Amino acid sequence: MRKSVYAAVAFVFFSTLLYSCAQTTQAVRENPRTTIGAGTGVVGGAVVGGLIGGKRGAVLGGLLGGLTGGAIGHYLDQQEKDLAETSREYGYSPSQGTRLKIEKVRANPAVLAPGETVNINLTYAVLTPSAGRQVLVRETREILANGSTVGKTSIEIGREGGTWRSTVPVTLPANAARGNYRVIASVESTGGGKDVEETFFKVRR
Repeated sequence: MRKSVYAAVAFVFFSTLLYSCAQTTQAVRENPRTTIGAGTGVVGGAVVGGLIGGKRGAVLGGLLGGLTGGAIGHYLDQQEKDLAETSREYGYSPSQGTRLKIEKVRANPAVLAPGETVNINLTYAVLTPSAGRQVLVRETREILANGSTVGKTSIEIGREGGTWRSTVPVTLPANAARGNYRVIASVESTGGGKDVEETFFKVRR
């Protein structure tokens, strides 16, 4: 069972940002390896708040432009592998210091209609010199349409070494413009290490 992790609010600067927080404890009691934040999406912005490793935290984000009126839903994160297994896969040694590596970023489904929900899934490795050490990791997901940012979420959360998977669902507004949307996902640690990957999803009529 992993140790409690800590979370702090990461600020995303949108002039129209509105937010509210809620918390859920049942899921944490039933499965300590999974932490869930519950929140409500609002026009122009959203916060997904809740208990993360027993401490209160929040995912801040906003939806702008063609996605205004949509909502950012529940945040979920789970440790898939411990540090020992992840280190073996990457041939990692403690002398390399803290490293972050995105293994996969996916939009699911890849094609959807206005009013439907796309889950932005992110899997990444956190490589640290010792198993008991935690580093503060910032996860950011940015959605662009025609080169302009129309949505962004960010969270700063304490991670111990291992492989982590997290999901941020985005429900599109009923009038979302059709076309291709680009998602840029990044992970960055104050202790060193950064990685960026991208994916796409398409809105059809």
